Amino acid sequence: MIRLLILSFFIYSDAVWSDPIEHKLLCKDAGEDPDSAVGVVLSFEGGIFSLENPDRRCKSEYVYREALDALGDSVIFSYPASDDMGLNAQVMIFAVSAKGGEAGYIGSIPASATELEGGSYKNVQQSGGSIYESIYRISGGKVLTLTPSKELIVSGEQCVYKEKNSSACQRVRGSFKHPVCIFDDGERKVLADASECADMSENL
Repeated sequence: MIRLLILSFFIYSDAVWSDPIEHKLLCKDAGEDPDSAVGVVLSFEGGIFSLENPDRRCKSEYVYREALDALGDSVIFSYPASDDMGLNAQVMIFAVSAKGGEAGYIGSIPASATELEGGSYKNVQQSGGSIYESIYRISGGKVLTLTPSKELIVSGEQCVYKEKNSSACQRVRGSFKHPVCIFDDGERKVLADASECADMSENL
């Protein structure tokens, strides 16, 4: 009896954490009419969608992802074409209804981001003297950037608060040999324990 219960638990768990269902969409250009709000018409066996995307049109690869549950978001991902790839390449995201219809743009995530379990996306990249980690989530018809984000200073100085409630920031210097880990909530940068950026150090 116990073995049956354990087996049932694992079967149920697999169902809960199964990968989302995706469909690659066929793309048809809606025309070059400048007064038309529709840029492309996208379709697969289960639905038809229209969206305004005058820049990419059918150069992009479009993928429809079904919501995992009734409270989730069904979305269309518009991937950059090969000639648009670069450090700042973005995946455009459009919200849609399960029945099809017009798809509305809700935001973008970096094309270099990797998907985490649960539908969040993590992007790690170096810019200037720091390595940055940002987490994105598609929720409530929006693309959210979760805070605080992480930053690993590997070169130069920055003004960082020792604690969240500190009244003044202090100049700290980071290097590749002795990087400095900080949290950034969008308003101030706060010193964090080095262990919080341990996975980012692997990029050094």
